[in-house]
Amino acid sequence: MIMIPAIIALAVSVVNVSDGSMPIDRSHSRNLGADGTHSFAAMDTDMAENTTAALRPVSQTVVPSITSFTATPRTNFLIGSDQYEVETAGRHWSLSSPDDRTLRFEMRPGDRAWFDTGSVDRSQVERLSRIPAGTAINIAYEFMLEPGAASTSPWFVTAELHNEDSEAGVPTSPPVAIELAGEHLRVVARYCPTGLNPSNRAGNLKMLRLWTDPNAIQRGRYYDIKIRANVDNTSKGRLDVWVSGIKVVNYRGPLGYGFATYWLEGLYRSADRSRTVVANFRDLMMTTGSTPP
Repeated sequence: MIMIPAIIALAVSVVNVSDGSMPIDRSHSRNLGADGTHSFAAMDTDMAENTTAALRPVSQTVVPSITSFTATPRTNFLIGSDQYEVETAGRHWSLSSPDDRTLRFEMRPGDRAWFDTGSVDRSQVERLSRIPAGTAINIAYEFMLEPGAASTSPWFVTAELHNEDSEAGVPTSPPVAIELAGEHLRVVARYCPTGLNPSNRAGNLKMLRLWTDPNAIQRGRYYDIKIRANVDNTSKGRLDVWVSGIKVVNYRGPLGYGFATYWLEGLYRSADRSRTVVANFRDLMMTTGSTPP
């Protein structure tokens, strides 16, 4: 008997994903280069190049990448298209970028930036673009405090919308701050009427502790933090904050001092002679307008 080989045709198909007219690999969609939300459509093509109907487009947020990274104080790098200045003590441990979505800050006793005076420790980066007063701003990021000794600083800021003090003419505390109160996350807001001195010593500043987490922070865990704010020191001011999907702040009222603000993230505290603190920030996104990131 003559055996005739059987030829079996396998039905194999390939799914192509595109953002507009550009085919992409969805596993790398966060590296498209442009920031924001993209609509992805899939086409199913078999080996004979017969294409079926497109699947329903899926919206996916593209997280800005960290590029041109530098850890040298007074120099800049990019997160997406935004420039950030390094404001650290310039130690080899002060600032690093483990990957293109994460910044790691380490602050040891005595670590100060070049402009610091008084008893403070600092390891931060500053967004150079200013946000005009009365502009809706949306911020999203993830924050993780690495295991270590408990914080005992009288005040400790991890992220903030800081006032543009060159406009105010006096040094000020931030209108919006995500702080550590011991080992508890806390949200603080401040405001001052236009025309009055907003410095801490002038006596015109109003400080609001809007939320303190009743549970101690879980070190080694990432917290998903979202902020929606309008820094306006009239009745138009607003501040909404979500922590890991739970809305913890819903404030309506005056916010800020009537000047522009800018974003700072990292570690900044009243000087501590004994404790090193390490934190990671990742997937930072900022948009203006009413739609959150």
